[in-house]
Amino acid sequence: MTCKVRLLSIDGGGIRGIIPAIILAQIEQRTGKRIVELFDLIAGSSTGGLLALGLTIPNSDRPNEPLYTAQDLVNLYRQQGRRIFTEDEHWLETVAEKSYNQLRSSVQTPPVSLQLPEVDLNSMRAPKFISTAKDEVFTQFLGDTPIAKALKEVFITSYDTELRSPIFFTSNEQAENIGINFRKVCKDVSMKQVAMATSAAPTYFAPYQVPTDTTDSGYYSLVDGGVFANNPTTLAMIEAIISHKRSKQEVIGLNDILIASFGTGALRRIYRYQDIQRWGRLHWVNSLLNITLDGQSEAVTCQLEQLFPEVNSVKQYYRFQGALDEANDDIDDTSATNIALLEELAQQIIQQHESDLNQLCEQLIA
Repeated sequence: MTCKVRLLSIDGGGIRGIIPAIILAQIEQRTGKRIVELFDLIAGSSTGGLLALGLTIPNSDRPNEPLYTAQDLVNLYRQQGRRIFTEDEHWLETVAEKSYNQLRSSVQTPPVSLQLPEVDLNSMRAPKFISTAKDEVFTQFLGDTPIAKALKEVFITSYDTELRSPIFFTSNEQAENIGINFRKVCKDVSMKQVAMATSAAPTYFAPYQVPTDTTDSGYYSLVDGGVFANNPTTLAMIEAIISHKRSKQEVIGLNDILIASFGTGALRRIYRYQDIQRWGRLHWVNSLLNITLDGQSEAVTCQLEQLFPEVNSVKQYYRFQGALDEANDDIDDTSATNIALLEELAQQIIQQHESDLNQLCEQLIA
């Protein structure tokens, strides 16, 4: 089957983005082609957006070739992951440290009654990580390359907290649309700015400002696109249909689309009713974010599996995903042990989806 539009979509997931990066490197190896040669539109949320940009940024010496291979992006996670997630040293003084300090004080200056330590709520209100280190890595990685220079059309999600609407970054200037309920932005935006915006996960990083003359404030106030579309495949599919109609003056249907969707690991952490029934805001804050991101991703997968059933052993929709049984599902666990487990999971996905991977590669180079 020859499809008119080939779509690549990559989920969000922080450091777990190394999983799709490894599988994409395998696709480049098997086909002998770079990802930009194989797909017509590349979409991503959060870490998936970073991958989309990394795969499409041009080489300044050879402008028609991508600067990075998928394997280069694997190395980025290995080498820069810990630097990206540089913790703010003032983020939170733990209860254990406070208990120890108070106990020591009570022993040294008796008689002082030992009381429960107070939690620094001000520090809990601050983002866990400083954005400076992430900014430095992304500047080194992407420079000031405009998103409009991407070698293949990209579609990357973010959300504006002041406009209260989705912001989609696109490399297609013709797609730019300053609408009421959403905006598609291209002009005067760099790849680094897009990477900073799509990865500004609430509670982990501060929102990111992108200057614009289209708002009263003079900027977009942006957070991670994963808050509403951690798996952007459905959105990207619609964008691909619109883009094809605009460029080819042709309306295409579902039968004309080939989709490769990459997850960053399905969550398996159990939240037992007995444990969570009395949880309040502080307990729920990060757990709720994880549940929301994972739930949205799996809901999209469910929809697309029904839209694109396998017919006569031929697929139009491929989903590469694996369960985080051993690796930590936290988006910020950059320990060597966890990265090794994430890489091991990527290899397991490759082995378990060997047939799908081969069939996809054949369709991509047909």
